[in-house]
Amino acid sequence: MAVIPDGNRRWAEDKGLPSLEGHRRGCERTLELLDRCRTDTGIEVVTLWTTSVENLRRPRAEVDQGLPVIAAFVGHLASLGQWRIGFLGNLDLLPPPVTEELRDHAHRSSTVRGPLVNFAIAYSGQEEITRAVRRLLESRTAEGNPLSEGAPVDAVELARHLDTAGQPDPDLVIRTSGETRLSGFMPWQTLHSELHFSPLLWPDFDESALEEACEDYRSRRQRRGL
Repeated sequence: MAVIPDGNRRWAEDKGLPSLEGHRRGCERTLELLDRCRTDTGIEVVTLWTTSVENLRRPRAEVDQGLPVIAAFVGHLASLGQWRIGFLGNLDLLPPPVTEELRDHAHRSSTVRGPLVNFAIAYSGQEEITRAVRRLLESRTAEGNPLSEGAPVDAVELARHLDTAGQPDPDLVIRTSGETRLSGFMPWQTLHSELHFSPLLWPDFDESALEEACEDYRSRRQRRGL
């Protein structure tokens, strides 16, 4: 499962609260979602898009306020010892202390024998594919088999260099807040995913909304191609 948990700021604005309160409530809802996925649905991988590259271009005060909330949430999740933690995106775009903290949380969770939760932070789908191509070229060069010699490349080889290398593609993608687009989220991996768009803002996306999304997925006939 992959989730675009959209609407934290709008939720706070609607209630006359500071944006930070929306992000905090969104973190609480995320923890509820992950707990439900782990205990009731048997989902093995959940990917959450928490910060896009575009998000990092917002006013500095807003970015500086939001990133510690994300880092603290990832740290709390790591402390529970129930999930392995991974990252998609370019963490080097974050302030170095935040990057170091996030990577430390992931390292501490690396021995957990539970499901995997990916946090897409400083993420752009186009940039992920660009990174994958760069990694592929570097790998081919290191192996003495550069592309200039005409060696073919297929989708399987390129996928081995994506941020999600070795992971299954998401069966279901959920986006909240009424938006009906993926905004460049995991364009390679969501080729065959089923999409569920909820009108609810993320802090209002409760267990019944998750069950509705899962039931919607189960009712569909999954197929490849047209």
